[in-house]
Amino acid sequence: MQIDTLRFGTVEVDETKFIKFEEGIPGLEQYHVYALLQFEDSYPLVWLQATEEKGICLPVLDTFTVLPDYVFDIDETDVKRLKLKKPEDLYVVSVVVIPDDISGMTVNLAAPVIINTATGRAKQIVLSGSEYNVRVPIFQEICKLVAREEGDSDASPVQET
Repeated sequence: MQIDTLRFGTVEVDETKFIKFEEGIPGLEQYHVYALLQFEDSYPLVWLQATEEKGICLPVLDTFTVLPDYVFDIDETDVKRLKLKKPEDLYVVSVVVIPDDISGMTVNLAAPVIINTATGRAKQIVLSGSEYNVRVPIFQEICKLVAREEGDSDASPVQET
C-alpha cells in the first residue's frame, strides 16, 4: 500500500506491517495506525509515520541498540493488552527530539513505545516511578554507535575545524 508522507513523499508499505495503537499515542490519540519507515541514511533513527495523516511522523530509535543497559518493567495489564507471548516479539523504541542543532538531540526514556511484532499491537507506556527522564541527551551515544558500525573506533562525533 502506498502512503503519503510530508517528509518522504509517497512510500510503499506492506499493510501487514502496520502498527496499531488502540488508544493512540499520548497527544496524538486520534491517530491509531502507523508504519515504521527505515532509511539507511538516517540510521539508527527510524520514523513512526501515521498512515492517516501525512504530517505526523515521529523520529524513534531502537532503545536497546543505542542504550543496551536500558531496563524497565511492563505492567501485566499492558502485556495482556498487547498480547505479548514471547520476548522475541517485543520491539521497544523511544521517541527522539531533534532540534536545529542536532548535538542537542534527546530521547524520551520515560515513555517507551512497546510494539508486539507478531500482532502489530503497540502502546506508548509511561514508566511510573522510573529513574528515566523525558529528555535524555542521546547525540553522543548515537555517534558512538555509528562509529562502531562503520568500524571507526576513533571517530569523533563533532568535526573539529
